[in-house]
Amino acid sequence: MKKRIVLVLISFIFLFSYASAQNFKSITADDLKNMLDKKEKLVLVDARTSLEYSQGHIPKAVNIPPEKVEVIGTLLPKNKKTLIVFYCRGVG
Repeated sequence: MKKRIVLVLISFIFLFSYASAQNFKSITADDLKNMLDKKEKLVLVDARTSLEYSQGHIPKAVNIPPEKVEVIGTLLPKNKKTLIVFYCRGVG
């Protein structure tokens, strides 16, 4: 499972390497809750497996599991100003 997570992370890095580091920001769960409470326009991506997603997820999150990482560009909004928040189970 750790190999799969590492592969997913490497794939995300590869796919989004064209963007500069200043375009990415880590947020806390509280930050996300505040954004959702304020109904800020964003796309919430659950990057866990389909099974994990089916067992529970944040409301309105879309699931883009590791096995779909190669087509992620076709699943995300075309508007580059749209805020996209990814979350996953994490490592460890």
